Amino acid sequence: MYYYDKDKRGNMSDPIVSKNAIATHRKPMISAVSGRRTLTRPVGGQTMLNKKEEIVVKRTAAQQIDMAKQVKVRMQQQRMAEAQAQAEQPRQTAAEIKNEAIQKAIASVAKAETKKNSKIPHIHFGWKRTLLALTCTAIAIFAIVYFVNLNAPNVSLKVAAMQSGIEATYPAYVPRGYNLSDITSEKGKIVLNFSDTATGDSFSLTEENSVWDSNALLNNYVREEYGEDYTVIKEQGLTIYVSNSDATWVNRGIIYKLQTKQGSLTKKQIKTIAVSL
Repeated sequence: MYYYDKDKRGNMSDPIVSKNAIATHRKPMISAVSGRRTLTRPVGGQTMLNKKEEIVVKRTAAQQIDMAKQVKVRMQQQRMAEAQAQAEQPRQTAAEIKNEAIQKAIASVAKAETKKNSKIPHIHFGWKRTLLALTCTAIAIFAIVYFVNLNAPNVSLKVAAMQSGIEATYPAYVPRGYNLSDITSEKGKIVLNFSDTATGDSFSLTEENSVWDSNALLNNYVREEYGEDYTVIKEQGLTIYVSNSDATWVNRGIIYKLQTKQGSLTKKQIKTIAVSL
C-alpha cells in the first residue's frame, strides 16, 4: 500500500510504503541448511494447545480422584457388611464353649493314644505272663466289686436322706454276719434294716429328726416303752437307754432307736453301734 506525503510547499513527495504492507509482503525465510522455507509458529496457537493439555490433565486427575473415592466407599461397604454378618452369627453359650473344649481335648487325647499304641511293637507273651496278667485282672475286678459293695450302703443312704430331708448316717460298726437288707424312708425319718442270712437274726435302726434331749427322751419315750426295765449306758457324751436288746439315744438333734427281732445283740455291740454313728 502506497501513500504520498506533502512537503512544506505542498508538493507531492515520492511514494512511501506502509509498514503493514511490508509485513504482509515479507518473503518467507529460507533455511541455510536444508534450503527449505520455515515458518514461525504463532504464539496464540501454542497458548491454546497448553490450555487444552492442562484441561485434559485436570480431567484425568479428577477421574482418578473419583475412582479412588469409589474404591474407598466400596471397601467401607464391604467391611460394614462383614461386620454385620459376623454380628448376626449366633454366639455360643458358656456351656457350648465348655462342651466343645472338652470334646476337642478328648479327641486330642484319643488321637495321641492311638498314635502311641501304633508304635508299640507286638510282644508274644508266654503262658506264665498270661497267667500273671489274668491274676492281676481278677484281683483288680475283685477290688472294684468290694469297693462298690462297701460304698453302696452309703450311696443308698444319701439318696434316702435327700428324699426324707434328714441328715442320716450309716454306722461305721455293724456286727459280724449282718448286712444291710433294705432302707425305708418317709419325711423326717429313715429306717435301716440289717439281717444275718446264716442265723436269720435281724435288727432295725431308726433315725428321726427331733428337738428332744436325753431327759425329754426318757420322759416321753423310754418310760412309756420300757417302763422301769432299762439300764443307762454313758459313753463319749451319749446317754444310751437299753432294754434287753433294744436301745435308744439322742445325738445332734436325731433320735436313734435300735430294735432287734430276737434279742441277739449284746450291750457291748449296741454301745459300739451307737458310738460309731
